Amino acid sequence: MHHRRLLSFPICLVLAATPIAAQQEGAQPSGPTIELPVFGDVPVPDFLANLLGIEAEASGGGQGGGGQSAPPAVTFATAERRAVAESYSFLGRVEPIERVSVQTRVPGFIDAVAFSGGETVESGDLLFQIEQAQYEAELQAAQARAESARAQAANAERSLARAQELRDSGTVSAANLDDAAAAFEAAQGDVLQAESAVRQAQLNLDYTTIKAPISGKMSQPFSTRGNFVSTATGPIADLTQLDPIWGVFALGENRLIQWQRLGIGGTDVAPVEEQDADRSAAADGLSISGYDLKLLLPDGSTYAEAGELSFVGNSIDPSTGTVQVRVAFPNPDGLLLPNQNVTLTVVESDPPEYPVIPQAAVQLGRDGRAVWIVKDDDTVSRVPIEVQSIDSPGDVAVTRGLEGGERVIVRGTMSLQDGATVDPRMAGDGGAGASGAPGQ
Repeated sequence: MHHRRLLSFPICLVLAATPIAAQQEGAQPSGPTIELPVFGDVPVPDFLANLLGIEAEASGGGQGGGGQSAPPAVTFATAERRAVAESYSFLGRVEPIERVSVQTRVPGFIDAVAFSGGETVESGDLLFQIEQAQYEAELQAAQARAESARAQAANAERSLARAQELRDSGTVSAANLDDAAAAFEAAQGDVLQAESAVRQAQLNLDYTTIKAPISGKMSQPFSTRGNFVSTATGPIADLTQLDPIWGVFALGENRLIQWQRLGIGGTDVAPVEEQDADRSAAADGLSISGYDLKLLLPDGSTYAEAGELSFVGNSIDPSTGTVQVRVAFPNPDGLLLPNQNVTLTVVESDPPEYPVIPQAAVQLGRDGRAVWIVKDDDTVSRVPIEVQSIDSPGDVAVTRGLEGGERVIVRGTMSLQDGATVDPRMAGDGGAGASGAPGQ
């Protein structure tokens, strides 16, 4: 007779009333029983036996000759085939690909500010206008000096020509000719210097118009109209590129080897031994063939746009044991902002299918992991399996040992033996005699 020790005092009180009278009359319990301190073997009502998983066993041949008892009840779940994606997760932050601290190149008073803050601008759009009157006057003065220098050069060239003619006729000395040549060359140098001053004056005038060097989103202006700014003032605004934008993550050196097997960071597969041919992938530039790069936002939602691997660092940080990875994400709506904390998920785009069963069904023994399954004739068999963890809480994927569709016992396996007949009941049906076996 099968006995189970129950230490719950409230249930003991419920069960203690009937057995005392039964034992005094000499009756032998014929159904499920439990062993209680003081009271001994106590019969258990069928509804409570089903709830507690207490099974009745056949009585011995010399104890009443009552015949064979019902098979033990077990609860099972069906192994369902699902797509099981291999995935990795990494914590990181968002960083802009380009960021510009806008500064003035020439000193002056701000004449106009073309933005108020928060606007998206395109490369070449006007941001600030510095007063131009001073620089326009400097340009005109430089142009006048250039004209004077060119006139002096022309006069020196004519003087040199006359000196050469007179030298040919013997009227002037060679020294006079040399002086005329030197004067002409000096005049040419003055022209170059004056023209350079014109170009510098034109640059200074152009620098009074400050335009956006990149496309992006503006900060508020740090200096407004009427303020004097110079190179010593520092940034007068910040411009940040938001589309595309980087996700920056620290990849542990142990994970780095796994990523190299996927072909990250080069055009050739890393020279390491492949442990699973189905998981290996050749690299295409800096892409991960067969894997999707997704972001989890701080609120737990998944970012809609997929990323592309941009950069894998060329050295390990000795203080952290990690290498930096940068992934570029489209950001047309500006949802991602610099310094935002995010999680990168690397998930197989076309994952294999495996049977998925409850973790509670897996037993760990000396020979490894195994499960009890219910066959079509309601007999049981113990099957060795191999599993891998999945994202679904409380479930595991069976990579070897099951094909899918098997009835896997999740409760009632304590005293099972191979080939024993059971009364299978599907998990979730409340144990009300529902059987998932064919023909029942």
